[in-house]
Amino acid sequence: MGDTTQCPAISADIALITGPTMLGICLNWGLMGVLVVQTYFYHISFPNDSKLIKSLVYGLFVLDILQTALVTADAFHWFVFGFGNLDQLDDTFLNSWDVPMLDAVISLIVQCFYSWRIYVLTSSWILPGIIVLVSMTQCGAGIATAVQAHKLGKLHLISTEVVEQTTWLVGSAVADILITIVMTWTLLRSRSKELTISHGFIDRIVILTVETNGATTLTAIVSLILFLGVPQHATLVVPPTAIIGKLYTNCLVAVFNNRRIPSLRSANTGHAGSSGSAFGVTSPRSNPQMNIQVVRNANFSHDEDLELNYIAASSQDKGPSNIYMNASSTPIAF
Repeated sequence: MGDTTQCPAISADIALITGPTMLGICLNWGLMGVLVVQTYFYHISFPNDSKLIKSLVYGLFVLDILQTALVTADAFHWFVFGFGNLDQLDDTFLNSWDVPMLDAVISLIVQCFYSWRIYVLTSSWILPGIIVLVSMTQCGAGIATAVQAHKLGKLHLISTEVVEQTTWLVGSAVADILITIVMTWTLLRSRSKELTISHGFIDRIVILTVETNGATTLTAIVSLILFLGVPQHATLVVPPTAIIGKLYTNCLVAVFNNRRIPSLRSANTGHAGSSGSAFGVTSPRSNPQMNIQVVRNANFSHDEDLELNYIAASSQDKGPSNIYMNASSTPIAF
């Protein structure tokens, strides 16, 4: 066992490391379990998604598996192989890479995806470009935090990384806040241009956007408060920072999986394409039965696409309603 009798302050701080680090590890494992279920649900529900979206989901899943494996190695290093050794408990081991660096990289990927969605909605690179710039800044700061922590080699010295870690956490929170504000404003503006049937769908996306980005924003803010507010016990920042990456991936996959709910609703109601109504009309001369179907240009299949590409273009596609007569299905505009 390492001799810590000469440094009682460090010894007390090391004792306080045990609780926060174990809590962070357990939370990371728990969210990994949630992610496994979500990813499996995505895999069986959306086999026809584009290769880009699949690569995004499965790529993030692999990164999170890597993070959990490294976190597990940390747990064995501290609490199994180093059981009772306070010096080893204070060793950063792989923690400098599996938390700040991987969290920052995962955050960058997810925030860039949301920036792309904003570009699709606004057809402008200005706001997405600002968000990407902020996200790249937080990612760079997260990597710098990892490098500095690896050089220091001691968990109780986390409080000395003020500039790097503050920039990382502040940048992450600012990027999430910008994404939430811009997407909410854009969606609500598009709502006024859409058919009434789409209003509930857009409202649901707004709520989902606020909830998912709010979770990651709140976690980054709590981490920052703990880091700056309790510098004498800097390891208290470990639990929230240990789950930031998992939260980003879980929230993103939840957004994709959320498409399944309206998809089931559309299948149950039988309105996979367009809304309409059919009724019989009797000819006064020959008395044949003629079916007339009035089809309005309200496509319920939009509800199955949460990429929202249609919102930017649908307001420009307001054609006339059509009537389909008999079996010829020849449309007559009116």
